[in-house]
Amino acid sequence: MRNIYGAQNFAQTELPAHKSATSVKPSFSDVFSIGMDARTLYIYNDNNKQSSFFQMEGNLYLNAQLTNRFNLTLAKGINSEYEVYGVANYLPYQGILKVGKFQPSYGWRFQDHSSFVREAMLWPPTYFDTGIEIGIYPSSISANIGLFNGSSDQVNPFDNDKGKAFSARLEYRKHIAFLGLGLGGSYWRNDTGINTVDEYGPFYYINLLGGRLIHLGEVDWLKQKSGITAMATTQSLSFRIQQGLYIEGDYDYLDPNIDLKSGAVNRYSFHLDYFPIGFMELEPIIRYYDDGLISDKYWNLMLQGHFFF
Repeated sequence: MRNIYGAQNFAQTELPAHKSATSVKPSFSDVFSIGMDARTLYIYNDNNKQSSFFQMEGNLYLNAQLTNRFNLTLAKGINSEYEVYGVANYLPYQGILKVGKFQPSYGWRFQDHSSFVREAMLWPPTYFDTGIEIGIYPSSISANIGLFNGSSDQVNPFDNDKGKAFSARLEYRKHIAFLGLGLGGSYWRNDTGINTVDEYGPFYYINLLGGRLIHLGEVDWLKQKSGITAMATTQSLSFRIQQGLYIEGDYDYLDPNIDLKSGAVNRYSFHLDYFPIGFMELEPIIRYYDDGLISDKYWNLMLQGHFFF
C-alpha cells in the first residue's frame, strides 16, 4: 500500500505529465486510509496467433494507523489471494516487527510479476506466507530476517511439515557525487523435512542523471535437495524522457538446470510508460522470446492500462 506521500504528492504532482484537476486524499479519517490498483492487459501472442484481454490485477488496500507506531494492513485481490499483517515500529534503528500473512522480503520484488526472478522462481504474485519478520534501517543500510511456514496459503493455510522457512535480506546504499549505488543480497531456505530448497543471490541498482537513468538488476540461484540448480536474472534499464514519460528496456534469462547445455530461455522487453495524469498509467510493451525449453522464437505485444491511488 502506498504511503501518504506516495498517494497525495508523488502520484499527483511529481509523476504525471499533467497535474490533475482534483486532489484525492487516501485518508478518510484520522485512523483509516485506502488504496487501489487495477491493471487490464490486451495481449497478442505471435506463438499461437491469438489475442485476449486479461484482468491482471485488482487490489484493494485498507490501512488502520492505530497509534503513531502501530498499524494494521489488509490487501485483497480479485482472486483468493490476500495479505493481512500488523507492523510495530518499536525496535531500534527505525526497526519494525511485522507479523501476519505477506510476501517475505527478497530481492527487488519487481513490479512486473512475470519477471523471471519472480514468477519463474519462488515469487509469483499469489505467493504469500504466514510468519514473522524483523527489519532495521540504520542510515544507508536495510536488513530483514524472517521465519515463515514455508507453504503458500494458496495451497495450505497450515504448516503440515516438520520444517520452517527462513528469509534474510541485506541492502547498502551510497550516493557519490552524481552517482547513486545500491548493493544487496537475499537468502531463502525452506526445509520441509523431506525436501530442502535454497534460493540466494545479489541485487543492485545504479542511479544516474539525478534519477533520470536507473538500472535495476537481480540474479538468483534456486537449489533443490535433488541437486538440480536453476538460475535466473532480470535486468531493467529505465530513462525518464520528461515528466510522465519513461522508456524502459528489460532482459530476463532463465536456466532451469545449470548442469544442462540446453533449455535456457531469453526474453527481451521494450516499454513506454506514460502517466498522462495522476493515478493513470498507459504502457505499450513488446517482448521477444528465445525459448530453449520449446526450441522456438516468438514475440508478444501487450497494451496495459493501470489505474491506482
